[in-house]
Amino acid sequence: MRTKQLQDFIRSGGWAWPGGYPCALLMGDGESIDSRAARENYRLIRETMKDGDITDDWFPVAVFVNWEDDMLFCAHSGRRIQSAYWKRGRMALMAAIYGDRHAE
Repeated sequence: MRTKQLQDFIRSGGWAWPGGYPCALLMGDGESIDSRAARENYRLIRETMKDGDITDDWFPVAVFVNWEDDMLFCAHSGRRIQSAYWKRGRMALMAAIYGDRHAE
């Protein structure tokens, strides 16, 4: 991943253009983070990119559109990463069980 791609992802607020689809950042450990977590940890991510260790937790691999995973949460903050085609029923159930934090 190039620095410009990372910066574009952060500036977009986690939304693809064109189309307005929700995006996430895939990290070197296989976890995903949202654009806010990427912005908050930008310096750490850039340092990891300079080191080039693709297995590092903070190494960004790719930006991807979250098409259908309505259970995708940011590994850093725990915020829900919206999916393009999420099921409202499942999210209502999660909110009832775990509280509003999972219903964002």
